[in-house]
Amino acid sequence: MPTPSTPQRPANTYAGELSITWKGRDYLFRPSLAAMSELGEPEHIIRLLTRVQAYGSDGFVAALSVLRACYVGDSEDIAPLIGFFKDVRGRLRYVMGAMPLQNIHVLGAKLAIAGIVGAPKPRSSGGKTMAVFDPSEFVGAAQAHLGLSSAEAWELTMIEFQRAMDAKFPDSDTKKNDQPTEEEAAATVNHIMQLRQRIKEQSKAA
Repeated sequence: MPTPSTPQRPANTYAGELSITWKGRDYLFRPSLAAMSELGEPEHIIRLLTRVQAYGSDGFVAALSVLRACYVGDSEDIAPLIGFFKDVRGRLRYVMGAMPLQNIHVLGAKLAIAGIVGAPKPRSSGGKTMAVFDPSEFVGAAQAHLGLSSAEAWELTMIEFQRAMDAKFPDSDTKKNDQPTEEEAAATVNHIMQLRQRIKEQSKAA
C-alpha cells in the first residue's frame, strides 16, 4: 500500500476531523476551507451539501468526493479503503474498497456538514438559507479579524472559524450561550499554533 505523503496525527474532533483506522494505519480527514473549495464553485458546494444528505447513488457519489477532498494526504492512498471509479468500455464503474458503502455515505455527509455548516446553532425566525458557500469569503474574514495568514486561514475548518469568531466577538447573549468550552477553545488555539509552526517549517525547507 502507498506510503502517505503527509504524516498522520490524532483527529481533532473539536474541529470536525475524523480518523479511520484500517490494517493498523490511521486515515485522517479534515473538512478545511481548502478542502471545501475543491468541491466546486460556491453554488455547486451548496447543492452538494443537499445531495450528500440524500439517500441513493447520487448522495453516495457526493460523499465519495467529500472524503477524497478532505483526506490529509494523497487521495490515491485511500482508494483501497473507500473504493474508486475506473473506465470499463467507455463507462465509469465503481470498484468497492474495504469500507461498507453505508459508512462511506455517513462519514462523507458528516464531513460536508462540518465543513460547510460548521457547528449547527438554533436559527432565529426569518433566517435565510444559504444559496452559495464561498470558502474564500471566510478565509478573508479570518485574515481580517483573526490575524491569520492566507495559508493558515485556508486550513481552518468552519467549526474552528465559528468558535474563533465567537470568542473574539461575544457581542450578544445568544453568542455568549454558544461560546465554546475551555477544552474546545484550547483545541482550536492549539491547532492554529500548530498550523503556524508547520507553515514556518515548510517555508524554511523551501
